[in-house]
Amino acid sequence: MPINQSPSRGQTLPLHAVKALIVDDQRLATTMLKSMLLHIGLTHVDTALDHQQARQYCEHNSFDVLFIDYHLEGPLTGTELINLLRRKKLISPYCGIIMISGDHSAEVILTSMSVEPDSFMAKPITADMVKAKLVTTLHECALRTPVYKALLNQEQKKAIALCKKQLMHAGYHHKLEELLLDLLIADGQWLQAEKYANILKKHHPSPKLTLILAKILHHNNQLKAAIHLLESQLQQSPLHIELYDYLANYQEQDKAYYDALNSAQKALKLTPSISHRALRVAQLAADLDRVEQVIKAGHTLANHLPIIDVEWIICLAEYMAIFEQVYFSQPSLLQRQHLKLALQKINKRAHSRVMPTQAPFLNTYSHIIMSRLLLGSAYPLKAKRRLLLGLSHFFNKIPQLPSVVLADTLPLLVHFGETQLISSVMQAIDKRNRFDGHSQSRLNDIKHQNHLAERIQQLESQLKEAYHILHTSPEQALVCYQNIVHEYPLCSEGNLGYLQCMLDLNVGSEEDIKNNMKAISSMPLPGDLENWRKQILEGMTSKRASPHQHKVALTYKKQTQRFLETENTG
Repeated sequence: MPINQSPSRGQTLPLHAVKALIVDDQRLATTMLKSMLLHIGLTHVDTALDHQQARQYCEHNSFDVLFIDYHLEGPLTGTELINLLRRKKLISPYCGIIMISGDHSAEVILTSMSVEPDSFMAKPITADMVKAKLVTTLHECALRTPVYKALLNQEQKKAIALCKKQLMHAGYHHKLEELLLDLLIADGQWLQAEKYANILKKHHPSPKLTLILAKILHHNNQLKAAIHLLESQLQQSPLHIELYDYLANYQEQDKAYYDALNSAQKALKLTPSISHRALRVAQLAADLDRVEQVIKAGHTLANHLPIIDVEWIICLAEYMAIFEQVYFSQPSLLQRQHLKLALQKINKRAHSRVMPTQAPFLNTYSHIIMSRLLLGSAYPLKAKRRLLLGLSHFFNKIPQLPSVVLADTLPLLVHFGETQLISSVMQAIDKRNRFDGHSQSRLNDIKHQNHLAERIQQLESQLKEAYHILHTSPEQALVCYQNIVHEYPLCSEGNLGYLQCMLDLNVGSEEDIKNNMKAISSMPLPGDLENWRKQILEGMTSKRASPHQHKVALTYKKQTQRFLETENTG
């Protein structure tokens, strides 16, 4: 991203040098605002009607200020677009943000405030309002630009020094003061932060300052005092949402779990589109076995989660880990069935909102989650079918899957002994240099189980050895495959090899053949295994097969054909 060349000494850009982007799905509104900006002296003003156009503009320009409407047509709100642009580093930390909305509801205003915009304009807007907000915003940007440039260069001490210097010139400035306190805390200068915060408290108290003082109390092991301070401030400022977040965290640490859940729910109710708050409620509710509240949080996520890039599926995976916790803690099948039906509704809602490019990922992940639930409920064959059905779209392109999908898939593949897919997944994971927290946690769980890696290596070796002697020593191969299937009853390659040996040797009881057929029928298989299955089924329904083989294979051949035809037409 090209870096914004704003002045570095707190000097405000002249209006003719300001680059602005307007994002509003109402063409007339963008035209009117652009006309106002040009009239007051701007010369570079771009307009975008949706998040895609906005993203494209930001990829090729360094904007000094963005005017963004809250309600946009499509999957993203204005605040979600801001978060996306920041996460992708398509706008600088010192780019000015002016939120716009004709919706004056508390939810819109509070959610807009979550991205810490420089200004908020309520429609209808006027030229005088636009000019006043723009001038103020540009001044704010000029003040913080040198500080953020130092932070971008990882110069923490310099950023603190510059922040202090800017305050000396600017006098009282609550945003700079809050930034300085945050920087001091991030740098571990707690005593300095406490001293400065107590001075400010006497002259310029604010909810944000109270939050910083609560953090300092918490750091000083005064947990109850921190809780009391936040509760007192919320009585005066009940709409300062960030206070609820920290209050819930501190209450949980104080083992006041129901109070923590209540605080988290208040924050979520006021800002339902902020996903981390839905996850917080879900986790607290799960820990208290409040099943309906876990489900409700899932619906909130499905209704509000911006399903646009890979971040959404990470959030979904974090929710599913919480859901699994609740699901497997239920003692009765009826309660689990209730949860499964609720999950299907959540999944259906997510599918109704997903963008076409993301639909395959959601479809795959939905099957993987159902596979995990089925396996945990002692339905291994159904679990395997779900898993392979979910992965089938990506059999030949595993590296395209997001890390979070690979991480949740790997334990299942290891359990079933699907060595080919394990190898593909591991190769894809080895090429990733960064993982989200959920994926890293899943992968760490596997790494800590050293025997798993040894068992998979041993399985790969056994399969290779058995296949090597399959045609030269089928009797010996039969014993090898029998041992493999005993250890991994649903291993596709092991069961195919076992069936091949029985076909070549013209042996096997009806029950044995059925057991092996079940493990590889009515499910998709990776390319070469799919061809192998087809050859075995053709062989066992030919004249050279035994009556047992013919009878069983004919049944499963029809089942598999119907399954594959259904999948192809579906």
